[in-house]
Amino acid sequence: MFPVAYCSPGPVIDYSLAAALTLHGHWGLGQLLTDYVHGDAKIKMASAGLFLMSSVTFAGLCYFNYNDVGLCNAIALLWRK
Repeated sequence: MFPVAYCSPGPVIDYSLAAALTLHGHWGLGQLLTDYVHGDAKIKMASAGLFLMSSVTFAGLCYFNYNDVGLCNAIALLWRK
């Protein structure tokens, strides 16, 4: 998605990128939980924490897209420096 975001930035790509980054992080950290967290209570707490963190991350990225320049333009601004 990064080449598309660089070539044609826009709101649809910004929100798609926010969803893709959040899901990528959620699934990756979910695999870490299954590998390193043991015990039913600990797994439930870690899963709830991961869900909460992923929800807050997605909400924060959507807030940034709506109230600021958006992810695509922010990345472009970082590359210009």
